[in-house]
Amino acid sequence: MSWRVTMKGLCRLFLAIFLLLTSIQPVLADFDSALNAFRQQRYAEAAAEFKKCDSAKANFYLSLMYGMGWGVAQNKEESVGFLRRAKKLELLETNQLALVTSDK
Repeated sequence: MSWRVTMKGLCRLFLAIFLLLTSIQPVLADFDSALNAFRQQRYAEAAAEFKKCDSAKANFYLSLMYGMGWGVAQNKEESVGFLRRAKKLELLETNQLALVTSDK
């Protein structure tokens, strides 16, 4: 398989990387603080921080917390909703990256 690099493809790739790096930093900070709170069993604080993130990983942790009743009222329906949202966001993030990096 030979890789043909075009200027248009390189521009798309650099634009994607730039946009990801500039937009993801605040989200990463929120996620890191939420994960830290979760690991220290400060679940109510973690839930509030994860809700600010709205990423696939954050929604996965919220699903776990609602399923187990950690820091929030146990609610299986909410747990499933967060799990579905995590899957949707995961696919969306993957598809966006594929579209930006594909050369058509």
